[in-house]
Amino acid sequence: MLVKTLVAAASFATAVQAHYTLSYPPWRGDSFEEPYTQWMRPCAGINGTNNRTDWPLDGGSLVLKLGHPFDYIFVNLGIGAEVTNFNISLTPNFFNNTGNGTLCIPKIPLPAGLMVTDGQEASLQIVAMGRAGNSMYNCADIRFSESATILSGEACMNTTSGPLIHVQDQNAIAAAQDDDDKNTTAGGDKPSAAVHGSSVHVLTSTIAILMAMVVASGLL
Repeated sequence: MLVKTLVAAASFATAVQAHYTLSYPPWRGDSFEEPYTQWMRPCAGINGTNNRTDWPLDGGSLVLKLGHPFDYIFVNLGIGAEVTNFNISLTPNFFNNTGNGTLCIPKIPLPAGLMVTDGQEASLQIVAMGRAGNSMYNCADIRFSESATILSGEACMNTTSGPLIHVQDQNAIAAAQDDDDKNTTAGGDKPSAAVHGSSVHVLTSTIAILMAMVVASGLL
């Protein structure tokens, strides 16, 4: 019974860490609530458009609260009031996140040559992919506006305590991998080791607390 309880706790902690929140633009709906699931494409099973956020004509801000120590992050765009096809990539060089916490990208520019007009409606699809290729989806509905501005100051602040979040484009990832290989060969530690260590510590602490509760309740 105790072993099953601890395994369930570990699975739960891992599942919670693996999900993320789309804070800005506000997501289409809370994908943590049933019957929605972030594993379902294209928008976690949330199909209705309830609110729209004004976004600058040349691209806007994105704020995520990430729970996993490692993600590849893609941002796609679909033009129209009721979008089903997110066929415009805003991250041809995808982001590599190595940390958890709050991540604010001040501006994600639109592709060169893509013309949008004031008042035009669209939707964003944010995809977070883990090391194993498991993908999680959230969507936000926007309206392009000449008067909209990007986030700045306190509205666009990354996590400053705990694990750091590094965002790299595809070319930087390849360069970092070369450096990691050299450091590993030379006996050095990989830059992301502290991040992964922190995540393991959180999971270990969760299991320890649960074990103490089980012992206290006389189930051991």
